[in-house]
Amino acid sequence: MASPVRILERGLLNICGHKSSPPLLPFIMKRSQLAIYSSVLRVVGLVTTTFIAFFMMPFIVHHLGDRTYGFWALIAAVLGYYGILDLGIVTAVQYHVGKAIGDGNLEEINRSVSTSFYAFAALGMASFLLTLMVVPLSGFFVENSADVSIFRTVLIMMGAGFAVGFPGRAFIGAISAHMRFDLSAWAGILILLVRTILILLVLGKGGGIIALAGISLVTDALNYTANYVILRKILPGLRISRRLASLTKFKELFHYSGYALVIQISDQLRFSIDGWMVGVFVSVAAVTHYSIGGRLSQTFLSLLIAMLGILSPWFSQLLGNSDYDGIRRVFLIGTKVSATLSTIVAVSLILYGREFIGKWMGSAYVDAYWPMMLLVLGIFCDVSQLPSVSYMFGVSKHRFLAAATLSEGLANVLLSLYWARKYGMIGVALGSFVPMVIVKLLIQPAYVCRSLNISLYRYYLKLLGRSILPPAFASSLIWFIWGRRIDFPNVLMVCAVILLQATIAGVVSFFLVFGRREQKELLARLNPVKKLELSGSQARQFKRGTIA
Repeated sequence: MASPVRILERGLLNICGHKSSPPLLPFIMKRSQLAIYSSVLRVVGLVTTTFIAFFMMPFIVHHLGDRTYGFWALIAAVLGYYGILDLGIVTAVQYHVGKAIGDGNLEEINRSVSTSFYAFAALGMASFLLTLMVVPLSGFFVENSADVSIFRTVLIMMGAGFAVGFPGRAFIGAISAHMRFDLSAWAGILILLVRTILILLVLGKGGGIIALAGISLVTDALNYTANYVILRKILPGLRISRRLASLTKFKELFHYSGYALVIQISDQLRFSIDGWMVGVFVSVAAVTHYSIGGRLSQTFLSLLIAMLGILSPWFSQLLGNSDYDGIRRVFLIGTKVSATLSTIVAVSLILYGREFIGKWMGSAYVDAYWPMMLLVLGIFCDVSQLPSVSYMFGVSKHRFLAAATLSEGLANVLLSLYWARKYGMIGVALGSFVPMVIVKLLIQPAYVCRSLNISLYRYYLKLLGRSILPPAFASSLIWFIWGRRIDFPNVLMVCAVILLQATIAGVVSFFLVFGRREQKELLARLNPVKKLELSGSQARQFKRGTIA
């Protein structure tokens, strides 16, 4: 007779997506509890990454110089476009594996992972060939002949690392579908520490941009290896085989990923074109200044994605269970949380951004504040409604999102080209801000609300309005009474004040934004781990995988 622990483990396999092998953790978590647990760990990972990055950026810039760091930023922008080569398959893997988890279909999971793995291997080879084609064009990006050789070497190294890691994207999609972002976060933190130590040692001893590229190559390879190990742990029944990979399955993945690909291309236009605009119409050195404001605004975006990016696979699992009422409930509470948190962060960046940049990078870089403010306001319109994007991806209604995002990206390019000539860095940021406000604040809500049968009155006033006004008022009041009078001695003090103000505004918002029932439900989910003692009949249900 199987032991109670073994019976419990077998039942847990539904959560991990496998029915015959033991899961990684000996406890039960509901989806809502797992979502909070994963979100917390993702935020911890992001905060750690951001904290180190903010203090490492001045170190790297001062050791490499504005011009050399500008080369690094341009190469990163070039490789950023390579992300398009994944054809949106990562999101397709997440969607199909998520649905298969809801259905309890292990074979479907293995088919999706195997097909995407071999597809990514082929795409990785294509990406490296593309790098070799771009290398001869290095003189177009760099005028100084002495710098061309360095630019080529770094581009080849980074391109090789990108190609080698391409097959690992299949593992990322499958891990996301299981909502085990927490494990990826821990692995990411450990690899980040290794990367940081290597950079400090190598640059501190006089190493340059080539050594930096080598460090990036090695640590990226470690990251993809870690993702494979994680997936093997949470899915012991994982099988990657050419026999499981098929053209039919690839067509199914691409049917979903085609629109995701359009969204990826559009996001490159929205977020990666700005540096080139600044480099062409202002100067290469100005790219460094603009990237400071861009880094802060992207951190804002990354923070909210870390908190609520788990909703997309959650929607997919609910769709697999045909739980449409659950989809609506998750959307409503998710939007409240997203709008509240994004308001607190956005207002903090706007009120303390100038002091933060001055103490972080130095007074010479304070001109990055105004581009940062415009970018933050635009991104706020996006991330405050992040559950809308997750919903469209999670239930395969992202065709509309593809069209809207592409329109926004094209408008971004055209307006940035026009305004950059007149207003420089601010004009480029303005070109990003205006289309984002129109699409995310006016067009997207109309489609999502119609799909979920929610009135626009309820969405704008009772949902967004109630979620945005309390935290905005609380944050602004604290700054007016106290924050604006502080003479900050260093960046740590700025961070401490922002954190304290955000905490107070968060507590106030918790009581003003959420109803009593919602407050109780959220507090009940803060303890994600609940060990269960099962009766004989419950144990038999778990053994068969039939208990909810």
